[in-house]
Amino acid sequence: MTHFEHDYTALTYEVRDEVGLVTLNNPAQQNPFTPELMADLTHLTRSLQEETNLGAVVITAAGGTFSAGGDIKGMVSGHGPAAAGRRLVYQVHDWFQPLFNLEIPVIAAIDGAAYGGGFAFALACDFVLLSDRARLCCVFSRIGLVPDLGCMYTLPRIVGLQRAKEIMFTNRALSPQECVDLGIAIAIYPPEQLLDEALKLAHRLCQGSTAAIGATKRIVNQSFNLDAAALLEMEAAAQGIFLKSDYHKDAVQRFANKEPLRFNWEQLQD
Repeated sequence: MTHFEHDYTALTYEVRDEVGLVTLNNPAQQNPFTPELMADLTHLTRSLQEETNLGAVVITAAGGTFSAGGDIKGMVSGHGPAAAGRRLVYQVHDWFQPLFNLEIPVIAAIDGAAYGGGFAFALACDFVLLSDRARLCCVFSRIGLVPDLGCMYTLPRIVGLQRAKEIMFTNRALSPQECVDLGIAIAIYPPEQLLDEALKLAHRLCQGSTAAIGATKRIVNQSFNLDAAALLEMEAAAQGIFLKSDYHKDAVQRFANKEPLRFNWEQLQD
């Protein structure tokens, strides 16, 4: 059995051409972050890190709800010492950080509610597409918790510090248009078109240099944490590598011969 033939219980995984499609698959409970889902995501993200034939990943969910967030019923029965809660959060980090740093584009296609952990999960992706009935909410303090799953890192970097505080403190739901206006999402579609549009975006991105896009993502993800000198050093090292790549050599040759480039966004076919 290969990594991707694993028996997942709370999600499904398939490959469509060069795009990995992940579907959260517990619609009866609105796709909560149960121990089963976290175990599935831990295995999947580790496997994705080793995959060399993918150009992008799309994450969606079954049943008209992306994720209602934490497993509240499990919380009721699972109270224990503070150290146990701390270990639980670190178990989340076992899959969150590999997903955040995965060196291919990750696209979230969100239909319906993405609350709490579902909201934070979306923020960890590179691009968010929404259906016109999506609702996103940083709901943690309604139940006396702080935002987790990296939300206190990602949200201020996307929307700015003051707006992030307002979203976190008020727990109000964000409409699709507000998410686009704030930079949380890039587009809104009818529910029946959402997955197709996410896959189209993913397949277009696959036509670029996956290695160069991956290195760009890795560096840009650190751009708020490092000073200019450190970023310029990373830039120089990466550019030195990719100036010698076959993809770059082919593009230069095509340009010299006045041939179409392999990756020209305005001319790409979906």
